[in-house]
Amino acid sequence: MQFIEWTQRMSVGSDVLDGHHRMIIDCLNRLYPLIGEDGREEEVHAVLAKLEEFVLLHFSEEEQCMKKIGYPDWRSHKEQHDKMYDIVFGMKSDVEHGRALDAKNLFDIIYNWLIQHIMGEDKKYESYLKNPSPEPNVLWTRSNGRPY
Repeated sequence: MQFIEWTQRMSVGSDVLDGHHRMIIDCLNRLYPLIGEDGREEEVHAVLAKLEEFVLLHFSEEEQCMKKIGYPDWRSHKEQHDKMYDIVFGMKSDVEHGRALDAKNLFDIIYNWLIQHIMGEDKKYESYLKNPSPEPNVLWTRSNGRPY
């Protein structure tokens, strides 16, 4: 039995982005039974490496999609992605350098973030997927004037 079950309520209306969310959920389901198990560091590391890969792919594609459909709050959304990536990368780095990892803490952080993020933040752009802004901005710039 899976710890986290994908439900249609989690769908944002994009097969690609929903598929990414499912891959992230799969990583969490693989991580869950490893929590607190001695001698499973290599398995935890493998799951974290896969999670990092999925997170990078998903965040990049989701951000590009939000820009393309003209979602106005994509910058704030990207900031949330950046914070989550830092957490995943930091914990993966800890494992790679032999530092103790609190797998339960990692799982709780990612689980809570994932569910809150998908059900809260990602749902906000769902209507833009269905009805893209007629004139999305084609040039996005940072506060320092450089393009994204």
